[in-house]
Amino acid sequence: MFPIVDLHCDLTGYLAWIPGATPMDVQRIGCAIPHLQAGQVRLQTMAFFTPTEPGSTEFTLKQAHIFRDTLLQPDSVFAPFSESQVKNRALPDDKIAIVAAIENASGLAEENEPLEKAFARLEEIIALAGPILYISFTHADENRFSGGNYTPGVGLKPDGEELLRYLSGKRIALDLAHTSDAAAHDMLNFIDQNNLHIPVIASHSNFRTVYDNPRNLPNELVQEVVRRKGLIGMNFLKKFTHPEQPEVLLEHISYGLEHAPQAVCFGADYFQEAEITGDWVSNFHEEHQNASKYPEILQRLSQRYSTAELADLSHQNALRFLERLWA
Repeated sequence: MFPIVDLHCDLTGYLAWIPGATPMDVQRIGCAIPHLQAGQVRLQTMAFFTPTEPGSTEFTLKQAHIFRDTLLQPDSVFAPFSESQVKNRALPDDKIAIVAAIENASGLAEENEPLEKAFARLEEIIALAGPILYISFTHADENRFSGGNYTPGVGLKPDGEELLRYLSGKRIALDLAHTSDAAAHDMLNFIDQNNLHIPVIASHSNFRTVYDNPRNLPNELVQEVVRRKGLIGMNFLKKFTHPEQPEVLLEHISYGLEHAPQAVCFGADYFQEAEITGDWVSNFHEEHQNASKYPEILQRLSQRYSTAELADLSHQNALRFLERLWA
């Protein structure tokens, strides 16, 4: 079985939001501990998600405390991803290594606060949770930093430019998963024009060529992420793979293996399932409803791809990127 590195889940947001929630809630979230263990996940990114609304910064800090004080307890199955593991591209055998990320920079500063607050909070989050793998500037909509997936034509804003300047050289990747196309192009141009040192990824995005959705990357952005030696994490949400056809996830992965072989990896995006009239309604097709499904997905892909190609997809591409980012 291949070890799995995954770039995105919302376990900390789930624990912060739902009273009484635990990491063992297998019926409510696809990245519950038993699912991660069954799927051979050995490194899981915990993205601190927040909507753009009053109180966003408090909610992000709450997740950073959960990361440190709940998930990383000494008797936990989770462990921090250490510097020596990065240098050796090694994954733990008996634990699930975790690393933090920020999904929506609204968690760093309220919309009406001085921008300096964002920089101070980022350092506070790093002090709590350790190194940050990436930062998404927005979620679905626009905020003070840039446009989001569902605000087409809204690009990078002045506060976003200043945040990019601050991130340069800090070994934190810029995540394009939730930007508008206009904002993504603005960000890449600003990085190049100002000679900033910021790696670029799309932590949980699929391919617009395979399924046309604003959350999926157009070809020109796929090529930019590949050119910059970044990562593209395959998202398992049926809204973004294909609402009716579960097999299309394999088409997204195949497209990545053929057009972005050194960038493609996993970013499944498991978060809380919705409860409607007492029944759980899944955001995912049954074939990839939780993290235990990774071996089945890889088994199906093994009919077409080599062991080396599947190793790149499952963990090697992500580990090589981490080595470039942090070692």
